[in-house]
Amino acid sequence: MKLSLISSITILFSGVLSHSTCSDIDTRTCQEYTIPVNVTSQVFIASYPRFKDNFDVVQFFTTLGSRSSLVPFSGAKNVTAAYSIGATICSPCKSTRKEKTLLLASHGLGYDRRYWDSGVEAANYSFVDFAISRGYSVFSYDRLGTGKSSKVSGYDVPQSTTQLAILQQLTSLVRNGNYTSAFGRPSKLVHIGHSYGSQLSNGLIATTPGLSDGVILTGLSYGETSGSFLKEWGFRIAELQAPGKWPGRDNNYVTGVDIYGNTATFFHGDSYSKKIARYNEDLKQPVASIELLTFRALPQKAPMFSKPLMVIAGEFDAAFCDGNCTGILAPLDSYFPNATDFQAVVHPAVGHGINFSYNATGAYTVMLDYLKKHGL
Repeated sequence: MKLSLISSITILFSGVLSHSTCSDIDTRTCQEYTIPVNVTSQVFIASYPRFKDNFDVVQFFTTLGSRSSLVPFSGAKNVTAAYSIGATICSPCKSTRKEKTLLLASHGLGYDRRYWDSGVEAANYSFVDFAISRGYSVFSYDRLGTGKSSKVSGYDVPQSTTQLAILQQLTSLVRNGNYTSAFGRPSKLVHIGHSYGSQLSNGLIATTPGLSDGVILTGLSYGETSGSFLKEWGFRIAELQAPGKWPGRDNNYVTGVDIYGNTATFFHGDSYSKKIARYNEDLKQPVASIELLTFRALPQKAPMFSKPLMVIAGEFDAAFCDGNCTGILAPLDSYFPNATDFQAVVHPAVGHGINFSYNATGAYTVMLDYLKKHGL
């Protein structure tokens, strides 16, 4: 069943949770928000069995990755609901010519907004710090069901069309100068995504291309994959894996079985440090089963998008390239026929989690040089 996206979100109230001011040695100022929204979107009616234990999880993912016919839905409907979205905006302490160019970053499955702003070895891994050093401002947020955003049932609530509707409204809000802290209304807004966050950003330019002045999609490709990384990840019910670590999630939130499954999914070979692998295990977020069942409802082809667009993936990305992205990222003319200067980049020697691999700043350089080239 093909879904048409219908979304409208109304601002209800915003809470400022924290705000940092600049000292003489600071390079950035950040403000944290809770942004309540009211979303109407078309969603699937879930009919697959709820997870009672890890035997159910194993059977579900075995079926999902096989040739067996899985019919998880019984129809579609429009749903309206209110949620709160946790978000952070950071901008340079010193005025630059670029602070009004806002980078809106959407994280992927298994993470929250901290994917963009590492708390360990920030100089090597923080995209936010790197972008700030180039003069940009960065807005990042927690997807519905993750981080400090609303906790909802993983069985049927955080569907991909709902996540897309939230991204569209967050984009409209910040474009109009809401939640942008001291620098006011942005002059340009660029979407940056990783993995599932890239799929959401792709869906945005496919459905509402006028909301974006440029897009960089990381950890993504467009060919068919085997989905073998799901077995490597080794999903189990999150609450049973780490009781109390992720409160408010039901049994349809799953997480990788251990640090080794997480590492196999996001890293490759000797392109990462064990310290960072342990940090990733500590900050990882559970995944809602409904997200894995609905990502194909997101449109990919964006014929009306005419702005700069880059796709960049790790050379050995296990999630989207079955471990080898060389030669499969381009051409994508049928997806983005009118994009300006479409670029497909294979970032050498790393896996799916580019931001936490060695030479992450090399990828950031490629990305932001591309934006600079196009006056962004």
